[in-house]
Order: sequence, then structure tokens, then C-alpha cells
Amino acid sequence: MKTFAMVLALSLSPLGPAWSQRPDDVRADRTPLALPGGARVEFKSLESSALKGKGEYSIFLPPSYGKGTLSYPVVYFLHGLFNDHTSWTVSRHGNIPQLVEDLMREKKIPEMILVHPNGGRSFYTNYRDSSLSVEDFVVKELREHVEATYRVKKSRNGRAIAGTSMGGYGALKIAFKHPDLYGAVAAHSPIVLLSKNPLDVPPEMKASQRYSFFYNVFSAIYGDPIDQAYYDANNVLLLAKNPDLKKLGTYFDYGTADRYNQAIGLGEGLQALDRTLTEAGVPHTFNEYPGEPHGRELVVTHLDSSLAFVARSF
Repeated sequence: MKTFAMVLALSLSPLGPAWSQRPDDVRADRTPLALPGGARVEFKSLESSALKGKGEYSIFLPPSYGKGTLSYPVVYFLHGLFNDHTSWTVSRHGNIPQLVEDLMREKKIPEMILVHPNGGRSFYTNYRDSSLSVEDFVVKELREHVEATYRVKKSRNGRAIAGTSMGGYGALKIAFKHPDLYGAVAAHSPIVLLSKNPLDVPPEMKASQRYSFFYNVFSAIYGDPIDQAYYDANNVLLLAKNPDLKKLGTYFDYGTADRYNQAIGLGEGLQALDRTLTEAGVPHTFNEYPGEPHGRELVVTHLDSSLAFVARSF
């Protein structure tokens, strides 16, 4: 079985993830974006008790939003580890806002609102020491703020959650813990680990720079040392056994050329998730795309499928 430990051995490999956020992975200019068909992307914030400060987000408003009084279904879309709430709008990730508008214009998906919260490096999890409660921010504060500020549907069947990579994990985890709040979940390249916990690595790996980085990330979230019971309470593979998931529309995918297949056994983790859901009798869609990569590249290619999937729950 491949484990998280194997990623540490790739610390000098170009296949490994970037160590820090690249300047062209985020948008410095927070001026609203006006799309040709009438859609808009706005960059906003709210005061957050869960985050002990400001919680940032971006929001996609569909073409007809400014022309009437209709309420729209909403999808909360969670970014990956080295991104933020603006990254989906930068050019190096493809013109995703325009892609979404085009899908609506071509009637491949209905008009909907998309909300992208800034999750930092939290894996969208409440920190064990209560210093940050990012899951609470997404599930409660941001949801309530969006429902009070924008014309969104406020029922479970008008609300979905999605994400990629770290955000794919976050979307699955949150939806599996709160199936009463979301009608559907969609995850691209979600980080689902087979190992006991994220820092379950051989002693010889612990001197590496890469281990130090991930140690700081995961110990901040799950405790130092890792609180195993707390990690288990946020483990997607264990949460997948929840019988209430039968009412949740569940979609996840990955590419067989994903760089994390070799590094952390991402594909094996998702195959295990597929088996767990199948054994629990939970309907779901699991797609393996031959030769396709990780993260945003996969999102650009298959966003039509994931958004169409969640739209069927609206």
C-alpha cells in the first residue's frame, strides 16, 4: 500500500507540489470581473468568529442575476492547498469563470451561484486546538451570510458543495458529515489517504524538509502529536459509512496520470472510497480518466460533468 510517506521521497522531484503559493496562482486585483454574457465575479469578505477575523470569498453571479428577483441554487467550491479563493479566476488555470458562463449559455447547466471561500491550508477542518474553525466557517457562517446577502435557495436541494484536491477532500468530508445540508457533492482529485493519519511515516523520513512542511500543516489541524480520534472523526473513508449518505448525490473523479497517484496513492484511496460506498449501499458516481492530470487541469476538462451532476439535485 502506498502511503503519505512516499511523497517525502519525492522532495527533489519536479512531480512534487510547489512549496509555496506562486504569484500567478492568486489574483492581487480584487476588482469585480464582468463577463461578456452578463455574469460577474465579486471578491468579498465577512467578519468571522470561527476564523477570529475576516473570512474571504469570491462569488460568481450568473448572467440573469441582476435582471430580476429569482433565487438561484448555490454551489460552494473549495480550492486546493496552494491556492486561495481567487485562484479559480487566474489565467494559468484556464478561464474557469468564462467556462461556467459558457456552460450556462449553452444550457448544459442551469444558472447557479458559485461561492469560493478562502480555506488557507486548513483542509477545511476545525483545528483541534480551536484556533481556527474553518469547517464551521464554511458550513455555518459563510452559508448564513450568503443566504442573507444574495438571492440563493435556502433548502438542502438548492445547495451543493464541490472542490478540488485539498478542497475535494474538504467537500467530501463536509458533505459526509452534514448530508442534511447539501443535496450533492462533487470532488475532483480529492486527497483521500489510506494511511493511519497524514504523519504516519517511517522515522527516516522525518528529517526531510518536506516532512517539516507537512508536519506544520497537519499538526496545526489535528494536534501535536496527531490526535488519532480527532483525525478519524474527519477521515473521509470512515465518514463514508454514514447510512444517511444514501440521500446525498456523490460524485468524485481523478486522472490516472495524477502526480499524487505515485506519491501518496491518491488513486488507491479513491478506489477504496468507491468500495466503501458500494458496500454501504450508497449510490455514487466515480470516474477514472485515463492519462489525465491532477487539480485544476482536471477541473477545466470535467467541470461540465460535475456541475451537471450536482444540478440534478436542485
